[in-house]
Amino acid sequence: MLGRTLRGRYEIIKFLGTGFSETYLALDKDLPGKPYCIVKQLKPQLSDPFLLQTATRLFETEAQVLYKLGNHDQIPRLSAHFQENGEFYLVQEFINGDILSEGIIPGKQWSEEKVINFLQDILKILEFVHQQSIIHRDIKPSNIIRRTSDGKLVLIDFGAVKEKISTLKPNSQGETVPIGTPGYVPSEQAIGNPEFNSDIYALGITAIQALTGILPKQLPKNPETHEVVWRNLVQVKPQLADILDKMVRYDSRKRYQSVNEVSQALSSLVTKKKLKKWRNTKIALVLVLVALVPCIVVLVPEIRDKIFASSHNDSSLTKTPFLTYDSSNYFMIRMKYPKSWKIQKIEDRFTGDVAKFFLPQNNSSNSFQPELSVEMQDLQKPILLPDYTNSKVNEITQYSTSPRIHESHPAKLANLPAHEVIYTGKQEQFNIKRMAVWTVKDSKAYIVTYTAEESQYDTFLETAQAMMNSLKIRESASTSPK
Repeated sequence: MLGRTLRGRYEIIKFLGTGFSETYLALDKDLPGKPYCIVKQLKPQLSDPFLLQTATRLFETEAQVLYKLGNHDQIPRLSAHFQENGEFYLVQEFINGDILSEGIIPGKQWSEEKVINFLQDILKILEFVHQQSIIHRDIKPSNIIRRTSDGKLVLIDFGAVKEKISTLKPNSQGETVPIGTPGYVPSEQAIGNPEFNSDIYALGITAIQALTGILPKQLPKNPETHEVVWRNLVQVKPQLADILDKMVRYDSRKRYQSVNEVSQALSSLVTKKKLKKWRNTKIALVLVLVALVPCIVVLVPEIRDKIFASSHNDSSLTKTPFLTYDSSNYFMIRMKYPKSWKIQKIEDRFTGDVAKFFLPQNNSSNSFQPELSVEMQDLQKPILLPDYTNSKVNEITQYSTSPRIHESHPAKLANLPAHEVIYTGKQEQFNIKRMAVWTVKDSKAYIVTYTAEESQYDTFLETAQAMMNSLKIRESASTSPK
């Protein structure tokens, strides 16, 4: 393969590895600068014409799935998929970075904080993957890369294509071939029945490996319950240990059932740690002030006078003034917005558009106008937030122009459980960035979206978040006027 050019475009320059596919580093000769790309040559090794035809069909289907997954910023983009001389090929974006297995070294233990940050980063990617009804099936350190350009983790090597093609061929016992790496594979996946929380198990094992510095196959197990026994191998706070234990339960029914559940447990743990740290900091500050104030009062009366005089003027240090928008009784939405912003009241029952808030147009026609929009969708029947989130994320990936999802995680809106997605794309000639947050209540969906030019996004982000946090849904919102 070395030196060969596929499709007259992808020049193979280095062999990287083999498994269910052979992986190569290549040059994309059609693009400026001939950037690197990854070429995977799938080899199902099937001689039966029917099985080969089925493999081809599955290859096409799975390539479409990988293309959809590539809309996430922390998943490599699929550049091409094709068949040449009877072989199947995938071409993916090359990720320049360090494989995580080079950082999780036997005998070296990660800190709790580092493990929590790692889990939170991967969980955001996994949530997006699971929303597309995809199970990764092979989460392990060697399938995670820390990107050099921004330090973010990137999840690679999705096994869906390889599994469905390879499982067309039974093993000697007539059973399907399981996919995954020993030590990271839970019991249900080992017998060919992976579930979404099989990925949670593999991620939990990876976290335990990082904490203990011990390879998964060397971690002891209870011979009766088959549970991983690891707490005595490292000093770790009970709250984090409890979360990891639940991630790696032998019985999948006792495990966390969704990525969202793990994220919420970790968020609660992080919040408690921050509160404790802030409480200790406040105590220290109070003690310092108690010691310093008498000295200031006695020794430096001028400074004392200024301090106490300024304390009476705190009310003058007000933030940007906000106005309140109240929608009609049909939408029953209330939101605060900056006095310096303009409002366009729409309240269209057919489209669901409620209102748009935006900065006054400047004189330049070459700039994009930052805006925040509010929508309400009548869902006709009750729907769970995860189900609505799946449809909304699909809508973003399918109907936006050049979408690239950067974050997708649980949030709050109007004091209700919500979901937040941050993504970039194109709108006319502008590179834009959006933060969309939605929740569901009484068979209705409420969506708030902040949009700005990518270069200006951070400038107005704090204002947009304050507006979103002010959103109220009045209790009678589900009752339409007759």
